[in-house]
Amino acid sequence: MKYRKLLQQAIDLHVHVGPEIIPRKFDLPTLLQSEKSKLKGIGIKNHFSATVFMARPSLKNDSPTIVDSVTLNNYVGGFNADIIYSSAQLSRWPIIVWFPTINAKQFLRDEENEIPSEWVGNIGKLVNRRADEIDQLSVLSGTGKIRKDVIKVLEAIKNTDAILATGHISWQESRELVKCAVNNYGIKRIIITHPIYQRINMPILVQKELANMGAYIEQCYSMYSIDDIPIAKIAQQIRTLGAKSCILSSDVGQTFSKNPSEALADFILLLKKEGISKKEILCMLIDNPLWLISPQENT
Repeated sequence: MKYRKLLQQAIDLHVHVGPEIIPRKFDLPTLLQSEKSKLKGIGIKNHFSATVFMARPSLKNDSPTIVDSVTLNNYVGGFNADIIYSSAQLSRWPIIVWFPTINAKQFLRDEENEIPSEWVGNIGKLVNRRADEIDQLSVLSGTGKIRKDVIKVLEAIKNTDAILATGHISWQESRELVKCAVNNYGIKRIIITHPIYQRINMPILVQKELANMGAYIEQCYSMYSIDDIPIAKIAQQIRTLGAKSCILSSDVGQTFSKNPSEALADFILLLKKEGISKKEILCMLIDNPLWLISPQENT
């Protein structure tokens, strides 16, 4: 594989794994088997369950490091600080705490059903609830302030040295959430989840504002491969924000997608064609993710 040696040091912090209601290409054992000796680390994501409780084989020296996570959808109790504490206790590395994705108010706003039909295909047993029947999660109260249960979540992220990822909440919510996390709780590990995604569409000036506060802006291969965002637009975001403020991830795991290492190899090639240097790619794919998952003092 092209870029093999580079990828062996790379950390992909956004890979979907099953079992899920949404069809997935991998469960954790098959993902590890597929990516052994190919990636240094993988952050695994599940919209419905905390990943730390997934059965896993004994990790060998050639297996990628697994970074666990929990996504704060209704399936784990929404803004549930306890699931963060329990997951963190069982994880070797700092966990990623994704704010709501499929249950985010922003995400469900224009949806007919809870799970987009293009995500699930034809699954006979799926009960896909109507969007207006779902408890739609927002980090802000009716008065525009951070909700009390979200404050508990921020305290749990701080106390467990976890990574805050903004998920699919609106860019306005992300802005208020990050300001509160940084200014009130001193949280330093923050990922702005694919803000270029059409359902989020965070203005670049807001991205720069959050990057200046220490957040890392995620650039995902899936935005190009699935959501048809031009690679030139992704490269322009990197140039505007600077590589030191970005991370690269695949956001794959869909049944039709490439494996993570294959997706990242393609991503590297495409970005290099757009003038993104090898030094910048190393920063976004190795250095910045490694900083995010490394145990730190006084964070």
